[in-house]
Amino acid sequence: MVIEFMVPGRAKPQGSMKFATSKSTGKPFPIKNAKLENWRALVAVTADAAMKWTPPFDGGVVVRLRFYFKRPKKHYRTGRYSNIIRDDAPSKLEHFQTPDIDKLIRGVLDALTGVVYHDDAQVREVHARKMWAGFDRTTVFVDGTHYLLAEEREA
Repeated sequence: MVIEFMVPGRAKPQGSMKFATSKSTGKPFPIKNAKLENWRALVAVTADAAMKWTPPFDGGVVVRLRFYFKRPKKHYRTGRYSNIIRDDAPSKLEHFQTPDIDKLIRGVLDALTGVVYHDDAQVREVHARKMWAGFDRTTVFVDGTHYLLAEEREA
């Protein structure tokens, strides 16, 4: 089975866990990132709708992610040509800025856990790309088809 869906809005990166120390007990506790949690919840709800009451995949999955980021105003011309991209603006595929792609991937894969697959350890391949676009969104494609590549059959 293959599912594909689009999550509207700007993708949030998931960095390393940060901890603070409780003043009363002196024990460390994780600091929650509300923006990340809201983003992960949106990904999970959208994925759940795309699964259409199907249980999570049991085997390995291949995930393809496309992170689209709205171009900043400096990429556009001014005045009456403000809707035209400048000649010196980066191409659609040249998104070399933050957020880091590995942190974006981590946020999406964790959000899909329990909805699309049981554990993100089931992800056997990830293909991801960051691009400029007209508006922020993320497209997710998950292939749960059980197949082996030629080199895997020979191993």
